[in-house]
Amino acid sequence: QLRVRSLLFCIGSESGAAKTLWRAIGDAIPPEEIKRELQSFWGRITATLDWCEENYVVSSIVAEFWNTLSNIAIIGAGWYGYEKSRQYHLESRFKLCYLALMVVGIGSTLFHCTLYRSAQLMDELPMIWCVSVFLYTISPEAFSSKHPRLLMCLCAGYSLVISVAYVYNKNALFHEVCYGIGVGIVILLCVVAIQKHRQARSELLYVLRIGLLWSGCAFVVWTIDNVFCRYLRMFRNRVGWPLEHLSQFHAFWHIGVGIGTYFFIVFAGMVSAALWMSGSSS
Repeated sequence: QLRVRSLLFCIGSESGAAKTLWRAIGDAIPPEEIKRELQSFWGRITATLDWCEENYVVSSIVAEFWNTLSNIAIIGAGWYGYEKSRQYHLESRFKLCYLALMVVGIGSTLFHCTLYRSAQLMDELPMIWCVSVFLYTISPEAFSSKHPRLLMCLCAGYSLVISVAYVYNKNALFHEVCYGIGVGIVILLCVVAIQKHRQARSELLYVLRIGLLWSGCAFVVWTIDNVFCRYLRMFRNRVGWPLEHLSQFHAFWHIGVGIGTYFFIVFAGMVSAALWMSGSSS
């Protein structure tokens, strides 16, 4: 009976999202894990992604406990940056960046807690819009000052097109590629900014390196978590508590990307300060 229920659970019958469910563990789903999902507070998965962390192990209310808890790093980094931007009276665009980071963290918390498709979109779509806010903030002053509305429309249009397309195609790889392209453009604009502000080159380069280090390490552990999930689960079963939690790499992804993004926003603020100082000195 459990096998029949498990088959129906994986195929899905309500939203259709579970029909395209991708699990990091692959098709070898332990029966006890499916049983926990069916008997959980949130019920069956409707998201199109299920990460490597075992579901409903710590609590029947939280699907992926460590992936949910680790979003404190993203929310905390956004909140801390927002408070500092208020304290130092920074421009609204920097406050918006920190708020966007907080929104991503809140959406990610809901997603990993429930594994619902609706909560998944509350996590992944803000990631795209967050990148657009960063693109708007870090864009070269020569263009943004002359064409602010055009820049805003381009960034918003980029996010809107990707959001609509992803809602309909439900292809996680499409989302990941679009997000990666946006991040790549942000990094490229950061490098361009360093070349334009040579008087602050060392300080800017230092902060950018920290952001790249945290984000790069986060991407590495995210990839390991997806590619070697089966081996990570074997490791957890073998070593047991508490060492097993050290292999929750998707949780470390949250920590790394939260801190790394914070430093990218700090970098953008430093670029703005360097621009103001060069203007005032001239």
